[in-house]
Amino acid sequence: MILFGLLKSYGIIGLFAISILSSVIPVPTEFGVVELLRVGTNPGIIIITLIAGSIIGASLGYLLGKYELQKLIPFHNKEREKEVHMHFRKYGAMLLLISPWIPFVGDLAPMVAGIENYESRKFLIVISVAKVIKSIGVVYLLMKGIHWWALFMK
Repeated sequence: MILFGLLKSYGIIGLFAISILSSVIPVPTEFGVVELLRVGTNPGIIIITLIAGSIIGASLGYLLGKYELQKLIPFHNKEREKEVHMHFRKYGAMLLLISPWIPFVGDLAPMVAGIENYESRKFLIVISVAKVIKSIGVVYLLMKGIHWWALFMK
């Protein structure tokens, strides 16, 4: 795959690029993290890179939803639109917190937040917390998995 070739060629910069893309389109970053951990890259640098790229990517998804997709997906039923807005205002923060852990569909949550005109400051805070938790969790779990795999293969 071209994206993983980018990662192998550019290392941490490739991971940064993939982490931005993975927040807009469903591209897994875990393969890249495993490769970087395998070659001895500092886990702290990997975590910081994942966090920065993921937050930038989610913000791009939010802006795409807010300024572009909102024009393409008009509601025909104004009552239903108000109901959807009310539910997103009530449960949107929870959706954004768990969305990074939901494969494929979770990548759409920032776009939905943008379409729903979710408050941008609140979006940035919630998605940042979610991406920090996921990045630390993924790197930690993959480090443990690599360690376990090495013990298993001996």
